[in-house]
Amino acid sequence: MAAVLKKRALAEYNKSFQDGPASKKLHLVKKPLIGSSAAAFVGLLEKCKSSDEALQLLLRISDCLQFQESDVEEAIKKLSEHFQSEEESVVRVKILWLFSDIGLECPGANLNNLIDETIHLIKNETSHKVIAQGIATLVKLGNKLSEDKILMARLVNVARDNLKDTSHQVKCRCLQLMSELYPICPETDRTLEMTVESDAMVKLLGDYSNAEDARVRCEAFQSLLTLHERGLTISFDLYDQVCAALSDDYEIVREVALKLVWLMGSKYPENTVTLQDGETTMRLVDDAFIRICSAVNDLCMQVRALSCSLLGTTRAVSDRFLLQTLDKQLMSNMKKKRTAHERGAELVRSGAWASGRRWADDAPGQLIEQAAVQLLPGGAAGAFVHGLEDEFMEVRTAAVEAVCQLSMENQVFAITSLDFLVDMFNDEIEDVRLRAIDSLTRISHHIVLREDQLEIILGALEDYSMDVREGLHRMLGSCTVASKTCLEMCIDKILENLKRYPQDKRSTFRCVQQIGSKHATLVLPLTTRLLAVHPFFDMPEPDVEDPSYMCVLILVLNAAQHCTTMLPLFEEHTVKHYTYLRDTMPHLVPHLPIGDTKQSRSEKSEAAIDDSAVIRFFDTVLQHIDNVTLSTMVRLKMLQSAEEQLNKLSEMEPMVSGAANFTALFARCVLSLHTALNATNGPPTHALQQLTTDCLRLQYQFSGVSEQENACVWQLALRVCAARLLAAVQNATVANTGTGNTGNTASGIVALSAATALTHHAELLDRILASAGVEPDPFTIAVFQQLSQSGEHKPSALARAVQPLLLSAPLPVIPKPNLKIRMCSASIIEPATDNDTVLRFCAGLITGVALEAEVVRVKDPSALRVRVAYPDTRVHALVPPRDHLRPLDHTNTNDDGTQNVRLLTKVLISHGVWTEPCGVDISVCLAVEEGSSRDAAPLVELCRPVRVTVAPKPIKRGI
Repeated sequence: MAAVLKKRALAEYNKSFQDGPASKKLHLVKKPLIGSSAAAFVGLLEKCKSSDEALQLLLRISDCLQFQESDVEEAIKKLSEHFQSEEESVVRVKILWLFSDIGLECPGANLNNLIDETIHLIKNETSHKVIAQGIATLVKLGNKLSEDKILMARLVNVARDNLKDTSHQVKCRCLQLMSELYPICPETDRTLEMTVESDAMVKLLGDYSNAEDARVRCEAFQSLLTLHERGLTISFDLYDQVCAALSDDYEIVREVALKLVWLMGSKYPENTVTLQDGETTMRLVDDAFIRICSAVNDLCMQVRALSCSLLGTTRAVSDRFLLQTLDKQLMSNMKKKRTAHERGAELVRSGAWASGRRWADDAPGQLIEQAAVQLLPGGAAGAFVHGLEDEFMEVRTAAVEAVCQLSMENQVFAITSLDFLVDMFNDEIEDVRLRAIDSLTRISHHIVLREDQLEIILGALEDYSMDVREGLHRMLGSCTVASKTCLEMCIDKILENLKRYPQDKRSTFRCVQQIGSKHATLVLPLTTRLLAVHPFFDMPEPDVEDPSYMCVLILVLNAAQHCTTMLPLFEEHTVKHYTYLRDTMPHLVPHLPIGDTKQSRSEKSEAAIDDSAVIRFFDTVLQHIDNVTLSTMVRLKMLQSAEEQLNKLSEMEPMVSGAANFTALFARCVLSLHTALNATNGPPTHALQQLTTDCLRLQYQFSGVSEQENACVWQLALRVCAARLLAAVQNATVANTGTGNTGNTASGIVALSAATALTHHAELLDRILASAGVEPDPFTIAVFQQLSQSGEHKPSALARAVQPLLLSAPLPVIPKPNLKIRMCSASIIEPATDNDTVLRFCAGLITGVALEAEVVRVKDPSALRVRVAYPDTRVHALVPPRDHLRPLDHTNTNDDGTQNVRLLTKVLISHGVWTEPCGVDISVCLAVEEGSSRDAAPLVELCRPVRVTVAPKPIKRGI
């Protein structure tokens, strides 16, 4: 603590001066670590009698790799000398490997010397493995010095000289070096010589795409891709050469060639290419698209998946080729149309028609090879059909995503591909079904669902997976149906499915809300049937708590927002039910001019709030609290009144509830702290525990808090830590006096922990104040000075020093209102609060309780915990699995960077035998990682706990 706080505290807060002799300055010299330094192992290389010993020693150096800056050059020199005398190539490879590790990890290494030494060592090398490792070392070291253009050109020349090697490893490493380290200048700064040189480099790499080894060909194409990513233009002349590689025998070559074909098609879309017949021309992007389509039928699964992915990212393709991917039948209109004169001239040239003027002019034409006969310029026919029917999930998933991406930009293609996407709803893999559902949701603005398509979609609603069902709800809510019959089918199936899966109630409500808003004119003729309105008889009033009836009401009311003709059809009880739903679920039911026309409380909260009026109210509430001329008791009474008014404001105005709750909680902490410090027998333990919890809430439960407000909160928490130290030392003194033991009692350990917590909190507060630029209050300055006087403090001495500072300190400053503050909160939906069901299970075993909760404005969802409190005061904090946290459908993220998540998990409960059923409290909390102790992280409750009645029964013995 002294090391952190002493410099800042004494420099800024200590105003006393002391005259005396100057202290003697010490010069500290860091001793070298002989036992753990790698330099000691390097010195042992000379004593190695065999290559195996040298290799083991090099491995130890690699594991340790701790060099003093002064030892690095000597170590490199000894490694280089051993390299020249070593016969085994494996040892030489390891030495070059160490060169790259030393250059990248050791601070005192000279990279230029390492590069020069590596070039010198591999110059006369005969082993292919050693040369390949040397080039790899140059690549790693060169990337660190990429700004040195002269050095990069030298390394490229070294790689060019080694390209003549017969080993594929050396060639691949050289090609990699040339692509990663070749100096590239911006296009505006390039001269003619640079352009010619870069074209020569591209041609050189392209020539190696015809190498005998497939690995070299693959690396050559990959090098071209790397050069393009670095900003070098790839020449269009390589297109034919790359297309020829699409029929390579090795899939690694075909895979990289596909990427290059897609790249050239995207870079030069309007260039024309001539087909094999020598007459037909085509846009380059269309030709590249057709060639990528042909790869959908490749033998390798990875190539097929890549081709489907590339098809989805290809833009500006002609519609005739795009639509042909969804049809296996060949289209005659894709051939080039010619005039009658051209067809007659072709007939004459072929010899199929005789003029009779010349001898043997009706002889048969020249023979044509079978491979040259091609009905279509390429293989675009049915490409996506093959991809969607592939046996591998990866290919089908990529094909679905590609169809979705192309459909989002082309309405005709979206309408044509609708049937194929709907068919994917019956896929055997859940991930493929989810991807198809999500794709249909994203292109919903282009399509209209027919009855036959709805039958397949609604059949998938019976899926056991909740993800599939909720995805279908989102999709149905975003799509448009064609007719009244389709809408009727959809509503009936949704209501039937709700009875089978009642846990989908909230998702179904959002679904029918969107359906009603989109299909107001189709809901109008169904209103009387849905609401059971009879022209002559009074029908029984439905139960407003029935989920099916609530779905119908939400559907009709949202449709009535856009079709006021429905309003006269509503009966009296329907209007009453509307008022009830409007108050309980305002986010699902719109405002309608029926019933009580006055705006409800929720509608007022949705209206625009005048920030200036709210700020004036805050200022009025907090007007005289910081007035130091008033007495402390008067300020405390005003603070208590302000807390009550702010709590009422948070209930009345939900849009400013975060700021009101933050200020009210801060005021409550100030009141509780003052009451605890003025207690007769010292600060009570329960009050300090509640204060600690409230401070943690101020620190971690609110978002949008400024640095100044955060500094005020942490200074208040420092006072709470000091109060905890006083109480812990007082309890330890009482315990030691009663037992006569001054040793390590439990109370002494608690006091020591409180002193450590105070020191750690002061250290963090010092950093926060420095980053925020906030001047600390007098109590904080006094604590910093006290902690900086000595490196270590005993709890009793620290408490005696802090106690008068804490009692005499003025009230903390209340932060000014900030309307951007939002509070993280949770609401438990399942289990219900009014559930009287008793869970019975065998004692010692485990039972699961289904938990569904919605958490809004959480910064880090991984910090969420499920707190289980048993009647015997045992508390467990359960970490929900990551896949049990799902984003909320209506609002996933917020403007302040927080997230809204939905928690769906099983809470595991286990206990011994109980004589009677008792309640177990379940709540959603936020884990706070303080890092000051090894104890479990404290929990901040985000909602009120829900009680579940549990009765563990004894295990029956015998049969």
